[in-house]
Amino acid sequence: MVFMPNKSTPDYFFEKANQFFRRSRTGSNARVDLEALGNEFMVKAVDLDIKLQKIANGNYTASSPTRV
Repeated sequence: MVFMPNKSTPDYFFEKANQFFRRSRTGSNARVDLEALGNEFMVKAVDLDIKLQKIANGNYTASSPTRV
């Protein structure tokens, strides 16, 4: 993956997913594969976006070290 400083990672995944979806509609022989790749990027984008929102809101579920 190429680092893009002006875009967030979820935005990058959303953009890539849309690119695969658009290419799958061009009558390509690889239509099913392109749609599958688009779906994978969309899932990654949504998962990452949810995690980032939880972290930003302080609602993350990472366990904190226990104190004795």
